[in-house]
Amino acid sequence: MVLAAAAFYASALVATGGVLFRLALAWGQGGVGLRRSVVTAAWLALALLFLQWLLQAGFLGGSSLAAALDPMLLGIVFESAQGNRMILAASGLLLLHGVLIDSGRMRYLGLGLSVAGVVLVFLAFTQVGHTTDEPRWLLGGLLLVHLVAVAFWVGALLPLYRMAGPAVPHRVAARILAAFGRVASVTVALLLVAAAGLSWLLLGGIAPFLETGYGQTLLVKIALVLLLLGLAAMNKWRLVPAFERGERNADRRLRRSILGEGLLVLLILFVTALLTTTTSPNG
Repeated sequence: MVLAAAAFYASALVATGGVLFRLALAWGQGGVGLRRSVVTAAWLALALLFLQWLLQAGFLGGSSLAAALDPMLLGIVFESAQGNRMILAASGLLLLHGVLIDSGRMRYLGLGLSVAGVVLVFLAFTQVGHTTDEPRWLLGGLLLVHLVAVAFWVGALLPLYRMAGPAVPHRVAARILAAFGRVASVTVALLLVAAAGLSWLLLGGIAPFLETGYGQTLLVKIALVLLLLGLAAMNKWRLVPAFERGERNADRRLRRSILGEGLLVLLILFVTALLTTTTSPNG
């Protein structure tokens, strides 16, 4: 269940983040393969959503294959908050296919559909988990801000990795990489503020960070995030400027660094899945 949750988070964030990245920085840049990435990630997320449905039913029935396929147990999950989450997420993931509509005036229809899909997927994340506690409106709002920032960052990694290679003209790639750095400064600030607010509201102080399993796991996540921020800072202040100047091997160093960011993101999402499936802020 933890692995399925982590994989769903990753694919859903790549899909929604790809739409946000394309909307903010790369509209019309078909060479970066954003549409294909969004659609592929969306279908993977749909498959993982179905797998999570089966796993939830199996968990209710004693962790057996027969329970995972039991129509009654599947119906119980579907009628719960998990079912509402699945409906919202699946609807949003299907609407993300609007990115494929990219000709003439119809592209604005595609833009509207894909943005609506992003909103529905994000709302799906607010249906279950620890942020459904009180004050729900504040926890849910902070979670949505956090999701926007995280999705934009995660969704940017693959197109930025491609741009640092030979597939995109250097002038175009340098412009978008620099623009991403400027936008990312704002999104990182939002991410940190939202994360700090969520952590404080869920744990209620400093002591639970050391005294509870949830707090200790959250500290591991914070440490990984700090490493990620350090790597991102190196990209912004050293590697991207070197790439813009056309220094030798700058593209290779930047691609390796972006790949390192991606690996750290996967670790962070795995720890996040542990937080949401195996621990509680109150335990």
